[in-house]
Amino acid sequence: MDWVMLSKEIETWLVTKVDNRSQLWTWGCDAFWLTFVAAYPLFPRGKWLMWDPRIPLEGVFIKEWLGWSSDIEAVKLGGEHSLIGLFNDIWAKFNRHIALYYSSPLINVNEA
Repeated sequence: MDWVMLSKEIETWLVTKVDNRSQLWTWGCDAFWLTFVAAYPLFPRGKWLMWDPRIPLEGVFIKEWLGWSSDIEAVKLGGEHSLIGLFNDIWAKFNRHIALYYSSPLINVNEA
C-alpha cells in the first residue's frame, strides 16, 4: 500500500471536490488523517510533508493519535514487528471508516 499516494489523492479530492460544510467533508478528513498517519507514522514528530492547511487537525482518529504520539517512539524502537502491527491497526480502522460511505470490500490486508 502506498499510503503517501493515497493520502495525497484523498487530500486533493477533499479540497477540490467536497463542500467543507458537509458530512462527507468530515468523513473525508478522517479518511485523510488515517492515511496521512499511516504514511508518516512518527507524526507529529519525525519528517512529514505539509498537508493542505484547509484540512483541519480535527477528528476522532487524529485527536486520539496526537494523544498516543508520545508512545510512537516506543513502537519505532520495538522494531519492524511493531510497525507492521501499527500499519495493520490503521488499515483495519481505515476499512471500517471507509465502509461508512463505501460498502464494497477493499483489498485484503495481507495484500496491502
